[in-house]
Amino acid sequence: MDCMVLSRPAPAAAAPLAFETRPDPAPGEGELLLRVTACGLCRTDLQLCSGDLQAHQLPVVPGHQIVGRVEGVGAGVRG
Repeated sequence: MDCMVLSRPAPAAAAPLAFETRPDPAPGEGELLLRVTACGLCRTDLQLCSGDLQAHQLPVVPGHQIVGRVEGVGAGVRG
């Protein structure tokens, strides 16, 4: 999967996000695997990237507002 990764916060002009290609994940128990077709960043994501808010852990792939399709279903998922 292709993603933008935040390893250290910095002003936007310093380009704190870096492009990475990572292995496709597998869904774990109780999880869905989604193929993201569009992803939005909220103000909180931008504040994490710029360092205005402290991240709980780094590196992190920001963006949680997505549109996508279910690609895989983990054990125990129903419905």
